[in-house]
Amino acid sequence: MVGRLKNPETDRLFEAILQLDSIEECYALFEDLCTIGEVKSMTQRFQIARLLAQGATYAEISARTGVSTATISRVNRCLEYGADGYRLALDRLAAAEPDTAEEKAAQPLAAE
Repeated sequence: MVGRLKNPETDRLFEAILQLDSIEECYALFEDLCTIGEVKSMTQRFQIARLLAQGATYAEISARTGVSTATISRVNRCLEYGADGYRLALDRLAAAEPDTAEEKAAQPLAAE
């Protein structure tokens, strides 16, 4: 897939995305670059990947998102046999999460 996708213009697009500094800047670019439906589809696929990585079943994901099991299966196939892009992004997000279990355990209890 990368071979069919990779070219100088796509490289330039990805370089531009990497230069963005905030979620607001991402919203601005993607609003101009994609249709609302395209952004929603990408968002939904990423949500499915996250839920699959957390161990959710197809039935649970379908009930929660309203997505067909065929779509869930396509995302799962990418998780299992794809370019590892979902895993890379999910791992990086997990590493950046401020509320990991260890940090929660280390935080003092709030006074009531």
